[in-house]
Amino acid sequence: MRHTLLVILFFSITILHSSAVMAQSDRTAYAVTDSIKNGVRWNFLRTLDLNTGAYGNILTRLLGPNDTPAVPNTGLVNGVAAIALDRKNKRVYFTPMLLDRLSYVDLRTMNRVIVRNNFTGLMPKQTDQSNIFTRMVINEDGRGYALTNDGNHLVRFRTNGNNNVTNLGSLVDAQSNGEISVHNSCTSGGGDLIATEDEDILYLITFRNLVFKINLENRVAKYLGTINGLPATFSTSGAAVDQTGKKLILVSSVDASDVYSLNMNSLMATGLRSTNALHAADLGGSGLFKNKKERNDDDDDDRLIIVNSETPNEKIQLYPNPVTGNEFKIQFLDAPAGNYTVEVMDVKGQLVTRQLLNTSGKNSVATVNLPLLTARGIFIVRVVDKNNKTVFNEKIILQ
Repeated sequence: MRHTLLVILFFSITILHSSAVMAQSDRTAYAVTDSIKNGVRWNFLRTLDLNTGAYGNILTRLLGPNDTPAVPNTGLVNGVAAIALDRKNKRVYFTPMLLDRLSYVDLRTMNRVIVRNNFTGLMPKQTDQSNIFTRMVINEDGRGYALTNDGNHLVRFRTNGNNNVTNLGSLVDAQSNGEISVHNSCTSGGGDLIATEDEDILYLITFRNLVFKINLENRVAKYLGTINGLPATFSTSGAAVDQTGKKLILVSSVDASDVYSLNMNSLMATGLRSTNALHAADLGGSGLFKNKKERNDDDDDDRLIIVNSETPNEKIQLYPNPVTGNEFKIQFLDAPAGNYTVEVMDVKGQLVTRQLLNTSGKNSVATVNLPLLTARGIFIVRVVDKNNKTVFNEKIILQ
């Protein structure tokens, strides 16, 4: 009997230890930074606490002296802007910006291992950085995905010892994207890929803070919206899923003011108040985004219900659309009376105008005035209630 109790106690302690290690892993991502706070030589691997936004000390260098060539007459210096965490094998995979090579760091020994030279055949690297890999993620089943800046090459690789690499081809813009293209280098390059519970779905967060949903079966990339709540200077370079599986953690290579948490339901970001935020080129985390709705889950904040222009809203409508002048109307058909904030943003996420409204209830109509010099194009209209909850989000065209 005593022996049996000891065995049970041993296994209980083992399970508790494994759970603690797993929880710690979920709280920790890996980041590529410089050795100094404001540096831009992306060669140093650190940890990032996803709860506090605190960076750890340097773990290792990713590139050696012979791996850091510069491209003549461009100012480009080699570095790493695409990493992914292989949780099962305790490895961080990476590919240098200016070399066609896939490598990993063994987190148990910190040894660097070259998996494959001539990783994709995409050489030489273009001076406009279009064929450089800056987005990478590894699914739970060990399939890795890397995406070039121009969205023309989505590459799949394996982490199970099989060196097979498959170029799946170019991403395809969803018809609903309109003029917002996943191939636009000004808005849709850079950023990071996010793995989900659904192995056929990835999310792409771009450098200009646009969010796309990628269906791996047909490579269609659907624009979902632009992130709000970030400083004007913040451009996302790395993203990881937090330990809840329901929010993303964002870092920037150009803005080290803070590390941000993103609510994917509202596309609203809030600062973690990091005490030692750094410029970071990429993140690699172990979490999977929970894009599958759980049964009996009635908490709106816990469900992926990103509002976009294809989702009809029976309570709020705007008109005319397209807009030919410098104003449009918002009609609150069946929305509660109260205070609302209307924000109009361009496709880069820059605020064009913000207006406070006080509605009297059903069928009340408000006029939103745009600055006279507003350029023509596609904009996002967002309505937020007094609780800072997004109740309406739709694209509008200015002609």
